[in-house]
Amino acid sequence: MNRKIIAIGAEAVLYLEDWLGLTVLVKERLPKGYRRVEFDNYIRRSRTINETRAMIRARELGIHVPRIYDVDPVNMRIRMEYLNGVPLVRLLMSSSNGFNAAIISYIRTMGSYIGVLHRNGIVHGDPTPANVLIVGDKLYIIDFGLSETLGRAPTIQDVRMLYKLALDLNVTLRSLEALRKDQSHFLFAEFLSGYESVLGFELTGRVKAIVNKVRKMVRYSVR
Repeated sequence: MNRKIIAIGAEAVLYLEDWLGLTVLVKERLPKGYRRVEFDNYIRRSRTINETRAMIRARELGIHVPRIYDVDPVNMRIRMEYLNGVPLVRLLMSSSNGFNAAIISYIRTMGSYIGVLHRNGIVHGDPTPANVLIVGDKLYIIDFGLSETLGRAPTIQDVRMLYKLALDLNVTLRSLEALRKDQSHFLFAEFLSGYESVLGFELTGRVKAIVNKVRKMVRYSVR
């Protein structure tokens, strides 16, 4: 079976494969030699299953994600639709003279998609522009490898859950700062515009407040 490796990450290798006449993307979680075999197998299997469930649920919610074709929890592989798109991170990095309406729309759509996930109790884990693909006129969210399904919708009273949502958004903000420090607050505001359109003013305000609190704690600890 022909394979073409396209990326090797800390957790998994991604490669293209000819599978049943289709060119599919395979994500295979590799063993970690520094962990006990039983524990390593448990972690890799759990993350493979969690990622698959989160992607299937996201698709049910109307979010564009790659189609899942096959899951192999024994060999820790997911075969999914291969999307030949443009990463949003590339568009942000190449826009040196400001952002056009299309890019702003993509950022807002990304925010609304993360809002849909959060509203339905799903934490993406790594919601950055690097994990957003533009395919044709559609925006796709990819790489749910660090996702967590909480099993309930967020409420104002559920501080623990709101904290998890805030950590997700903090990852987004930090990625924007790393990419475009000069425009990060503008971009995050556009992201939050899409996010708030789904999650609502009150919940969004609470999550934003926790993000600010987390960032202050980090700055204090660094000093």
